[in-house]
Amino acid sequence: MRATLEFWAGRLLIHSGREVEGTLALERSAGMLDLLGLPYPPLESLVEELGLERDDLTGT
Repeated sequence: MRATLEFWAGRLLIHSGREVEGTLALERSAGMLDLLGLPYPPLESLVEELGLERDDLTGT
């Protein structure tokens, strides 16, 4: 779903130091998710989707 992808993209942009773009992406996705009545996706769902382990994100 586009709203979920945009939510994850926003979080990744903020994490990489692109706060303005990330915040705009989060705002757009929040509006879509709220309109559809869907919850905000947890980071664990991205980890599962990519087939990663939680430690892969922290670098440990």
